[in-house]
Amino acid sequence: MHTSDEVYHQVIWDPRLDPERFVMGIAERGAPPKRVALPDFVPGGEIPWHRVLFFEADGEIVWDRASHVDRLRETAAGKPPEPPPPVLAVPPTHRTAVAWIPPHELWPPLQHIRREHDRQIHRWPPHVNVLFGFVPEDDFPRAAPLVASALAGVPAFRARLEGVHWFGHREDATVWIDPAAAGEEPWARLRDALESRFPLCGGHSKGYTPHLSLGRSHDPHRLAADAEALLGTMTTRVTELVLLSRRGEEPMRVRAVVRLGTGDVRWAPD
Repeated sequence: MHTSDEVYHQVIWDPRLDPERFVMGIAERGAPPKRVALPDFVPGGEIPWHRVLFFEADGEIVWDRASHVDRLRETAAGKPPEPPPPVLAVPPTHRTAVAWIPPHELWPPLQHIRREHDRQIHRWPPHVNVLFGFVPEDDFPRAAPLVASALAGVPAFRARLEGVHWFGHREDATVWIDPAAAGEEPWARLRDALESRFPLCGGHSKGYTPHLSLGRSHDPHRLAADAEALLGTMTTRVTELVLLSRRGEEPMRVRAVVRLGTGDVRWAPD
């Protein structure tokens, strides 16, 4: 049987245990035991260890001096931690992605700009990448359940596409509209949830900037001003992500759709 000080220090230092759930029973001369919240107990203070009579976790006795009960490891408070979620540690390819595609009613002004400035318009639909690259398409049957599990805990959210910016390159710049104008937190949650399941994909979240590319230009100031005047502010809801892949010289196509908040998967027909 553990001693009272051993039980106390295990509760304090064991990451599986929450001290806030524990109460200690302290012997009082001529009175019923005094109940003390474990975090309020001061080791080495006025109360010696031999006066500690019992420990409770959520009202259940898990250690008792008189009856020799010692069930700390068997209680709900002492259960081992949940196993980590399954992962798919497969090297990524730039022929796949997990992305958000805006609803088709938002496409006309976006495509109007992309037709003139985006040489990738025939390879990609309008999109915001969440993970790029992603696992090869051959691994999608294994990947889709993990994406579904990750997104089941991320609710759908309202997004505002507003503000046109650019990433500078050596000779030109990529111009993009900001899909996170209402806040980056929901996009970061998506990214974090997916990175936890696909540790070799996407790099680190701190380097993630959600963006919807409009094209490349040697005069990004002018393109950004023209695009902002045309696009203004667009609002919508992000309710699902898609798994995209490109076969041969084909464009990126949707292979599966995963709904946020539910994790439902819908496979697209070939």
